[in-house]
Amino acid sequence: MIRRFCGIDLAVVRPSSVAVIRGEFIEVHDVWKDEEIIELCGDAGAIDAPLTRASGFRKVDRMAMRVGARLLPPSWMPKLVERAMKLSSKLSLIETHPTTSEKNLVLKVEGYKDHFDAAICALTYVLYLNKMTLRITAEDGEIHLIPKGIKIELKEIENGMYTFRV
Repeated sequence: MIRRFCGIDLAVVRPSSVAVIRGEFIEVHDVWKDEEIIELCGDAGAIDAPLTRASGFRKVDRMAMRVGARLLPPSWMPKLVERAMKLSSKLSLIETHPTTSEKNLVLKVEGYKDHFDAAICALTYVLYLNKMTLRITAEDGEIHLIPKGIKIELKEIENGMYTFRV
């Protein structure tokens, strides 16, 4: 069985971007339906969306802010949170915040931001499997970030296709 490494930049009113690592390439697909996300991801991946509800900021959000994350509280995006939680009942997902990981990597985002975020989510998932993420944990959630000091080269070679080197 071939292992898939997947990253999801989840959306509600526009297509979600799903990045799948295949060899040294990352392919990004824009999809509307949860079934399409599940088909692309297989059984696991990383998602850019809160996986737990809260009436304001969660404790895990406040902890992430202490290391430089600029997050929105889950209560500001209830439809996104509901969709993410529904997906997490079908896929084994880790929560990530690609904008913070991009800041930690000092990457300049060029091109379509949702595609880039999905690619960073997929790379975060690979690092998570290798126990190399910055893990922020509280009783109300867990967020995985790419920590400072890891060198990643990510280059868009055409629309929706990237090469990378860790």
